[in-house]
Amino acid sequence: MEEGEVSALRAVRSCLAAFPSEARELGLTESVPYLDSPLAPLEFYREWVSPNKPCVIRNAFGHWPALKKWTLTYLRKVVGSKMVSVAVTPNGYADAVYQDRFVMPEERHMPFSNFLDIVEKKVTSPSVFYVQKQCSNLIEEFPELLGDVEPEVPWMSEALGKHLLWLANTCIAL
Repeated sequence: MEEGEVSALRAVRSCLAAFPSEARELGLTESVPYLDSPLAPLEFYREWVSPNKPCVIRNAFGHWPALKKWTLTYLRKVVGSKMVSVAVTPNGYADAVYQDRFVMPEERHMPFSNFLDIVEKKVTSPSVFYVQKQCSNLIEEFPELLGDVEPEVPWMSEALGKHLLWLANTCIAL
């Protein structure tokens, strides 16, 4: 590696090392607030989406059939062995700064039933597997599940414009 490349690499590492503390200084909190119900689309976008602040919204989807129907047995029956996009990381961190590096997941295509085997721990792996392809994977990869959710969530669809399904074989403490 040439001296200029080494120097540039050091500069990038220095910036990435400072990123977590700078993010906290910008107002990111250590805890995630809970809201008791959904907000109006403009308010949701202005208060949460635009400033990239996380929140948990209670009582937003309690009426969806998916909450009762989506067991691993049901998902295995309905989606089956269809090929889906699965992200894999060694520790669950992806599209984020981890230690002094920006990490991205390995993208794999595998039968959904194989992914469920990992979730059910029928197959063991030290890696973290998750279904979370950006840009409306619920519509593109799991259309067979759309009948179990509302086709539109006005306060969210208007603010985000995407329909994303996220499933994983573990939880990651942030």
